[in-house]
Amino acid sequence: MFRSRTPALAALSAAATTLAATALTATPATAQPAAGNDPIAGFTAQDSRWQRQYEKLFSAIPSAGKARALDAELSSEPAVTTTTGDRHRVERIVRQFRSYGLEPEVKTYYAYTSLPKKVSLQMTAPRRAALPVKEKRRPWQQHWDEVIPAHNGLSPSGNVRGQVVYANYGRPQDFEQLDKAGVSVKDKIVLVRYGQVFRGIKPREAAKRGAKGVLIYSDPADDGFTKGAVYPDGPWRAPDGIQRGSVAQIQLASGDPLTPGWSDDSPDARRLKPSEAPMLKGLVPTLPISYGAAEPLLRSLTGAEAPKDWQGGLPFTYRIGPGGTQAHLDVENTFQVRKLWDVTVKIPGSERPDQEVVLGGHHDAWVYGSDDNLSGTENVLQIGRALGTLLKQGWRPKRTVVLATWDGEEYGLFGSTEYAEQQAERLRNAVAYVNMDGAGGSQFGAAATPALDQSVIDAAKEVAWPGTGGTAYDAWKAQNGGKTPIDRIGGGSDFQAFFQRYGVPAMNLGSSSTGSSGNYHCSCDDFYWMSHFGDPTWEYHAAMSRLVGIATLRLADADVVAMRYSPYAAETAQYLTAFTDQQRKRLGKVVVDVSRDIDQAKAWQKAADALQARAEQALRKGDTAEFRQLNAKLMQDERDLLTQAGLPGRPWYRHQIYAPGMDTGYATQRLPGLNDALFLQNDPATAKAYEARLYASLRAATRTLTPEDDR
Repeated sequence: MFRSRTPALAALSAAATTLAATALTATPATAQPAAGNDPIAGFTAQDSRWQRQYEKLFSAIPSAGKARALDAELSSEPAVTTTTGDRHRVERIVRQFRSYGLEPEVKTYYAYTSLPKKVSLQMTAPRRAALPVKEKRRPWQQHWDEVIPAHNGLSPSGNVRGQVVYANYGRPQDFEQLDKAGVSVKDKIVLVRYGQVFRGIKPREAAKRGAKGVLIYSDPADDGFTKGAVYPDGPWRAPDGIQRGSVAQIQLASGDPLTPGWSDDSPDARRLKPSEAPMLKGLVPTLPISYGAAEPLLRSLTGAEAPKDWQGGLPFTYRIGPGGTQAHLDVENTFQVRKLWDVTVKIPGSERPDQEVVLGGHHDAWVYGSDDNLSGTENVLQIGRALGTLLKQGWRPKRTVVLATWDGEEYGLFGSTEYAEQQAERLRNAVAYVNMDGAGGSQFGAAATPALDQSVIDAAKEVAWPGTGGTAYDAWKAQNGGKTPIDRIGGGSDFQAFFQRYGVPAMNLGSSSTGSSGNYHCSCDDFYWMSHFGDPTWEYHAAMSRLVGIATLRLADADVVAMRYSPYAAETAQYLTAFTDQQRKRLGKVVVDVSRDIDQAKAWQKAADALQARAEQALRKGDTAEFRQLNAKLMQDERDLLTQAGLPGRPWYRHQIYAPGMDTGYATQRLPGLNDALFLQNDPATAKAYEARLYASLRAATRTLTPEDDR
């Protein structure tokens, strides 16, 4: 049963419904839109007033009470992708959408995935001890038998014994430091801590050097007791907390590792052999463990004292080994093509139904997943609930809105990628993709293509932020020293296929608790944690629903989509200048000349400025014919930055300005074709070839924005 809304919110909802019945059934010829502030970017003055009216009606619907009720229901059992709990969660989501008057569709895909069959870890020297591979159950946690033990998704199975070596965060530079110190990890079990880079980089680097296996633990210096009280007394990771997660090489591709570049929407889809799949190559058996399990392994290590910046939060001096500690790791994982389920809702556009704005967040979780990512899923549902209310009153978006909750994100962005690959032709007309991955805390954050920066900022200015007396924008600035930092899209969430393969402009909007990392991928990421520490009032959930809903509505309803490429071009010129500086610093000379690319980026910026002026003039005149031409150009410009050749060594990725870092997995690599080829592969010829591709893309982007008569 859902809890009822508070009387104040119920009254507000009723008032909004009454107002909607009046405003939305009237026509512009017989009714006047509400007066508003200055015109919204991308809207005529008249349409801005109507849009503000719709946004006011929309914003009255999301509520803290509904957010709490949704989380209580959806987090009631674990929902690892492809499992029974996952299927039950899908059924609950479908029922919610239907209750809002929407028509959800369940899309089934068939992905290659893993589940743990046997997991065992023992310390065999200097003493024998079985180490825990699952958290202890708390009284409120239900369906405990469905909670999987420690598991790194898509890790190979293995039964290995050996000495233990500590390798800090397991980054390339950490292993290089071991090499310089004369410490070999060949035939060893490497113990590394979570953080700094994507977890899949850690076993990749260990495997390169001949390690037998990898143990990854969460150090209390990063997200445990050194930060504050631990679960269930506080938000930080308890000694038994295990951070599960996939080690599939998502810096090479995302989605089902056996169908890179095409959809697995059929059990008979063409598939690579697992031994052929780039995302699965170069790994060793890998297991996540708690810092409670890591402590005896670390405490018993001998050998050299670890460097100062390798020391963690446990109360002793960390040593590197080998010596003292030996372990036995026995992991048996089952690998199988299994069903997973996306849930999508399509609200057809009244004017341009072929153009789509997609809003998505994943619903699968390693355990209960209240924060990651039911907070995002619940916001998609609340937005659906609000849109369903407006639809009943006669409102329609100008462009089609697609609401989605993706499956299989945790294993490698499976559901969103397979959907995008299946819908590749339709995505040619996609206006934007809006992602929500974590949206239930006081700290607002965003990543976006530069073209959408202003859209993020404008939406944040429209929404009151709980407990501050100001807007989300005000709180965002206050939390960041007067700035509103917007990251560039890298890796690790469902925007990847849309943006980095198909060139759909994208934004990733979220909010987090100051202690959110303490529950990451742990059984402690549950309703108890969220209701006690993450967002006890659930008001941040509701505020994020309003903010993301407004951003989505504006993309769907704008007369001219508010994408600004002038700042994008200026940033690209800066990246190119930095690339030249890096060559001088690292190579002592310029090997790849990008001066013509810098000049072209400046020409692109000039064309973008002219297009912006043209758009503003068209909006003042209400020139609808001009709107269509402008929108076509704005939608095409991001796509001009793709290369059909793909990036060097990872052809699935096509975006030439942004990609996940090859040695980080999550962090953004700017100008990946140039940087990967020259600095990672030491291949000047390939770098020069990608300079030519980039130059062609920058020329295309400039040409797209330039009036036909001026070309």
